[in-house]
Amino acid sequence: MKIIVIIPAREGSKGLPGKNLKKLCGKPLVDYSILKALEIFDSQSIILTSDSIKILERGKKYGIRTIHRPKELASDRAQIIDTIFHTVNFSKSNFNMKCENIMLLQPTFPIRKTSELKEAISYFEENNLSSLVSVLRMKEHPCDCISIFNDNFDEWKYLLDPNKNTNRQSYSGDHFFISGNFYIAKTEFLKNNKGFLFKQTKFLESKNHNSVDIDDLEDFEYAEYCISRIKK
Repeated sequence: MKIIVIIPAREGSKGLPGKNLKKLCGKPLVDYSILKALEIFDSQSIILTSDSIKILERGKKYGIRTIHRPKELASDRAQIIDTIFHTVNFSKSNFNMKCENIMLLQPTFPIRKTSELKEAISYFEENNLSSLVSVLRMKEHPCDCISIFNDNFDEWKYLLDPNKNTNRQSYSGDHFFISGNFYIAKTEFLKNNKGFLFKQTKFLESKNHNSVDIDDLEDFEYAEYCISRIKK
């Protein structure tokens, strides 16, 4: 079962402008995902798609495939699933590649464990899954988490009702959030469901406690701290 890696790295960003080229501990942010993919996959199975020539130059530096993404697929409103379909179709027409299985590595997630990615790939292949998504166990107790439904903060509910859980210490830790570490799926599944999450989706828990998905400067600085600590 051949898996194609897609790294979607657009030029713009509301939270941290130019973040994909911003140097994180001496390397552009996008490089981390490229180099991690190269630890597992051959260069011709990795595709960097971007609307930025400078970002695409990072892919060419490492010898991976690159696709110049249309501007309409790089706006704040653009959906990642449309970028994936564009990459699949472009690769078929221009690289003569069949992208039947996709691993999505977001460049905003710089700290990954090679062992976890390999475990995910094996789990996906050995069980012939349709979709596999990484999750992290919530540190916060769900009885302390709420959903707020309007800007006035007067419509809300508990994630887990504390009144129905009198013994908080008995909480089994079965609440998770989607970490952003990786997404793997069959292309046919993505076409049918327009996304990675559906009833058939399976999840793999990450044990990487240095996980950070960079959206703003605070996230970026925390990633710097984590990487500098790992290097020690």
